[in-house]
Amino acid sequence: MEPENDSLEASEARRFFGHRLARIAAAWRREIDTDLRAFGLTDATWRPIYYLNFSTTAMRQTDLARSLSLEAPSLVRLLDVLEKRGYVVRETDEEDRRSKLVSITDEGRQVATLVSQVADGVTARLTAAISDQELDACGQVLDRVEQAAQAHRELASQPVPSRKASSADKGSDHV
Repeated sequence: MEPENDSLEASEARRFFGHRLARIAAAWRREIDTDLRAFGLTDATWRPIYYLNFSTTAMRQTDLARSLSLEAPSLVRLLDVLEKRGYVVRETDEEDRRSKLVSITDEGRQVATLVSQVADGVTARLTAAISDQELDACGQVLDRVEQAAQAHRELASQPVPSRKASSADKGSDHV
């Protein structure tokens, strides 16, 4: 194969990497969602429970919405449903009375255990034909992509230093 073709193939592989990653993540969630429907849970209801179960303390509603990639009003309606089912509770944040803190209940933790078991089953099913070494290599690649994204977010969130006009800049029309 010619070096130019190798470069084109590598370029194509990079171009579609994110697209493939997003498709796989969506397919993985659909698999979990399909298996959990038998228990009356949908993607919308199991994901917040799953995320909250990993938190050792109550989580701000805004942080949970960000973690789930949901708009705040959508999360509020969803939390209403989960609260009525007894899976979560919301309390006013004492540090910021405008914020609500969400925590998982004991009943919610039981549901989270079920979700974890189903997710583990989906993982086993989808990765059955993949060796431990291949999974490790893939995990390392994904870790590096995640680290690059985090570094970019941190860099992008840094304030841009303002350049104060020096006396030479002020009113200097001559070259």
